[in-house]
Amino acid sequence: MDNAAKPDLRSRMAGILQHVPGSALLFAGLLLALLGYFGWYYYGADHLDHALYSLKYEKLSVTPQPAWIKTNVAEDVFHNGRLDRISLLESRANAAIAQAFETHSWVKSTTRVSKAVGGKVMVDVVYRKPAAMVYTEYLDREKDPPRLVKGFYAIDEDATVLPTPDFSGEDTWNYFMIHADDARLAGAIGMPFGDARVVEALRLAIYLQKYREPHQLQEIWVQHDGFASGPSPWKLCVTTKDRSTEIVWGHAPQSEGRGEPPAEEKLNRMLAWLKQPPAATSSEPRSLDLRSVNSAVPVSSTRQH
Repeated sequence: MDNAAKPDLRSRMAGILQHVPGSALLFAGLLLALLGYFGWYYYGADHLDHALYSLKYEKLSVTPQPAWIKTNVAEDVFHNGRLDRISLLESRANAAIAQAFETHSWVKSTTRVSKAVGGKVMVDVVYRKPAAMVYTEYLDREKDPPRLVKGFYAIDEDATVLPTPDFSGEDTWNYFMIHADDARLAGAIGMPFGDARVVEALRLAIYLQKYREPHQLQEIWVQHDGFASGPSPWKLCVTTKDRSTEIVWGHAPQSEGRGEPPAEEKLNRMLAWLKQPPAATSSEPRSLDLRSVNSAVPVSSTRQH
């Protein structure tokens, strides 16, 4: 019964097609061809392009990370920046890749993005380098109940805050520690710390960086200078790791007040003074004031504890 019905069905379809005008069949064929073309153009070609020309993580080569960065920057950028969605055929592919890397907190700038045969991409970046640690201690009243927040934030030479998970408690001793009353982060990780006092202390930290370890210099304390005669109202004091020695530096380099010696002169005096052995009979921390040309005699400690 079924086998007999099949020829009848084919015959009936053939009869219907015989009565359809040739122009209608041609129009239907063209319509199907157009639909197929646009479907391929908007969907099929896009998927093929993505499969063949999208950026692959294993084909991504990035400037080697320095030892102080613990996180995998390339992996972070690839996944968080959705670089797998970028087609290397796009004219803006290089710019999009560079922009994605520059959003990472550890990347200061992207200097070059270049492509190579086989879908390979090389990215040259400049990483941020820790320059100092900023101590914060404040009562967070937005919490219920309010809680005390304290600890260190690492900053680079631009006072940009670096990712805290990459640093341990021991790491803080490898950099100058900056102390300013009620200092607290104004923005977010990857943004400037947002405190003018920190910027002043950071300039001194950078200036004294190569002398920090040889002379056990460790902390920079920022205090308000009520007698300031220069562009900065902040005076800076430097203490050693064991706090047995204090140097009253004065204002940050390039911000000296009227009559205050320049940074180079202060540095030479400080280094000469540090070479002198401390008095064996004194139990008090020794201190030197560099703010005046004639201040050769040590002064009493001015640092606030």
